Amino acid sequence: MGEPVTPTPPGSSTVLGMAGNGNWMADSRRNSSPEAEWIQRCQDGDREAFGYLVDRHRRRVFSLVYHILHRHDELEDVVQEIFVKGYLAIRSYNFQASFGTWLSRIAVNHCYDYLRRQRASRVSYYWQMSEEAQQELEGRAEKESSRQPDAEQQAALKDLINKLLDRAPADDRIILALKELEGLSIEEIAEILKIRTSNVKVRLHRARKRMLADMERLRQGR
Repeated sequence: MGEPVTPTPPGSSTVLGMAGNGNWMADSRRNSSPEAEWIQRCQDGDREAFGYLVDRHRRRVFSLVYHILHRHDELEDVVQEIFVKGYLAIRSYNFQASFGTWLSRIAVNHCYDYLRRQRASRVSYYWQMSEEAQQELEGRAEKESSRQPDAEQQAALKDLINKLLDRAPADDRIILALKELEGLSIEEIAEILKIRTSNVKVRLHRARKRMLADMERLRQGR
């Protein structure tokens, strides 16, 4: 998994055997009947039934973990840990949310714990963020009016963003990854994090604001 960073997780690994497209939470709901049977079998102690759920959701979990952590060397191990947690907690699943949403909560919480343990982890997803988010950061970072900095300025800006993300709280990394990289809606993020949509908007605003404030501190040598 050591190839260059790309906007989507590497697809060559045998662990990613099943391709997945579209909204993964809605996808689970559209196919709720057959999936529900596998979940119920798993809740009744059928270990093999969980293999179906892994095959169905592993590519999406890989994408989520990849975008939050950006750790090629530990990606597969982290995903496996998440599925182990899912298996151990499967009896607590009550079908009120889609299985994809429930599993993504486990993934996000696991990534949150990982980030807290690994404060030195580098996350370099600035160049994959939305154009609007990039322009917001560039507008504050560049004193010149041009929106297209030269190669030297780009390198300096990218290094600055990497430093900012290294210093960013785990909450900020997660919510920015869900919105900017996974492309989830405010409503989907709210469902995963089990918070109100208004709180998601506030947290996104504050995450960007903190990043900009931290940028100013770095530029001033603090």
